[in-house]
Amino acid sequence: MERFYARMARRGWQLEKRGAFFSRFARRRPESVCYRVELASSTGNFGEVQLPPEQVQLYEECGWQYVTGRGLVHLFRAPAGSGEPELYDDPRQQADTLQGLRREARFQLGGACVQMLAYLLLAALNAHYQPAKLWLTLVQAPSLLPLACVLMGGLLADALHRVISLSRQYRRMRRGKPLDRRPQWAWRTVLTELWAAGAVCVGLLLWQAAGTRTLAPESGQAGPCLVLEQLGASGELTSLPVDGNSESRIRVTPLPNGRWLHGQEIRESGSRQASLFQDVYELGSPEAAQRLGLLLADTATFADGMEPVTVEGLDWAACGLLEAAAVQGDRAAYITLILPVRSDDEQRQVLLNALEALADHWEALGNDQQAKTAARPIGRAAVLPSAAEDGKAVQIITPR
Repeated sequence: MERFYARMARRGWQLEKRGAFFSRFARRRPESVCYRVELASSTGNFGEVQLPPEQVQLYEECGWQYVTGRGLVHLFRAPAGSGEPELYDDPRQQADTLQGLRREARFQLGGACVQMLAYLLLAALNAHYQPAKLWLTLVQAPSLLPLACVLMGGLLADALHRVISLSRQYRRMRRGKPLDRRPQWAWRTVLTELWAAGAVCVGLLLWQAAGTRTLAPESGQAGPCLVLEQLGASGELTSLPVDGNSESRIRVTPLPNGRWLHGQEIRESGSRQASLFQDVYELGSPEAAQRLGLLLADTATFADGMEPVTVEGLDWAACGLLEAAAVQGDRAAYITLILPVRSDDEQRQVLLNALEALADHWEALGNDQQAKTAARPIGRAAVLPSAAEDGKAVQIITPR
């Protein structure tokens, strides 16, 4: 702690206030100062404990300026190399003041362990009762769960390091040795790795957020998603009546191995309303799409009613009363379709028709992609007018 605040002062950041997890700094000119920690006498109260005013006055008369304090910990500073005496001459006397800080560190370690156990218990329950939803979350936001693990692991590692470090310092000072102020490079390495892992996870989340865009649910503009016009439904685009912000749109989010399209479209024609909700995933391989298709069927709202069906043009499909899942190549889709029909049989037939329309739509997209690929130039034409025996130009295709 003392080394950290001294290092920040050399960079031009002077400590103003210390909190439980964060400290507040003020921008000043860089200077070389020394910080010393003084612990208030422990009374079993971990709230705000103030140093006796006469003790603060004594230290300030010796050249140590009081900076801030919170709980048991209070900080003083003095210019480096100014010759101010240390706060304690006898390490054994200073060791007695570490007792309260050790108890506080153990209390924080216990709290971190309880939080970690609660997090692991919730994760285990979700993995046991809803494993498909857990894996689906990893597909949609692959860095979210690792980020939570890094944060919880960092909290636990920091609390454990404090307990070990304070216990080591206490034993050292009880033997009459002064406080060890050497840099702890091993802990700095661990801390750097945790920060790097957290930064990677946050960076991936920001990359997904920055790359997210919106498509209009109109024919020819929805990419691999269906639109209600393709299913014969017409009317004005509207929003969900329960949430005015749930507008008809298709949100495209990038994934490390593809992209995820989440669409919702609601159309009204008089008193009749048609709704289409869908999630379409374009992944890196057909195997990944096949696994995801099974997950989508398992996470359906009415998963018990999902039954495999055969649809020409799809590698795999399942259909229920209101929901359907489909896989073709490296694409997987989950659809919820609600149309004004009179019976469950009609509703199921509507979903089967939607799966057939989806197969035709994906096939058309594949044909368009193949046509664009075939139309790309593969080389440059070089014309040599004197190379042919009949006097005609010879065209040689050279690769780029």
